[in-house]
Amino acid sequence: MQPIRSILALFLVGFCGTALAQVTFDTPNEAVAGERLFDTCIFCHGTEAQGNDRRDGPALAGLPAWYIELQMKNFRDGIRGGVAEDVPGQVMHFTRGLMRDDATITRVAEYISGLESGLPMAANAVGARPYIWDSPYAGLDPSITGDAAAGQQAYAICTACHGADGTGNEALGAATLTDLSEIYMARQLMYFRDGVRGSHPQDTRGAQMAVMSKMLTTDQAIADVIAYIQTL
Repeated sequence: MQPIRSILALFLVGFCGTALAQVTFDTPNEAVAGERLFDTCIFCHGTEAQGNDRRDGPALAGLPAWYIELQMKNFRDGIRGGVAEDVPGQVMHFTRGLMRDDATITRVAEYISGLESGLPMAANAVGARPYIWDSPYAGLDPSITGDAAAGQQAYAICTACHGADGTGNEALGAATLTDLSEIYMARQLMYFRDGVRGSHPQDTRGAQMAVMSKMLTTDQAIADVIAYIQTL
């Protein structure tokens, strides 16, 4: 638990002077712009929501607002991130003060959705493994090389929800995949496959992903699918 406490301490230090430190439960939503609220997210997700793999913050810029809203509500309501192995999800629970109501979530989601996607990860993401604490879900073994051709065959099961082009489907709650980082996708697929994510009884969309992810029985299979997604 000590590594987790250390990263949470760093995370809370990052709040100082940010929107979370400035905004209280009594602050009217209409008085706080989404851009100002997003200051709280910069520590993990980068100034432009471009992501920071070193801090396990996925790129969010340009993702559909509806999807960002759905995930923020899932974190707020304990549907996502409640399993101990999901350390970044545990960190997200500390932002629930920001996500105090739907109107606030909408403002933040709309701001993030309007940012430019595809920017390089935050500068300190370069180098060592993504996690700065021990975790069995620190990413795929770097010796595994994804085979996009094999991944294309496996991705066929994904097209019904995520589309042949990986752009997702709001009606089905399926995320856009094309702007997600390799490390983030690998971790989430392992989470779904191993029951870390998608096991909450209210997470119906996640449960569907868990079923599909279990078809990717090896880390090589996950690497192959991700290699193909990166070609879309």
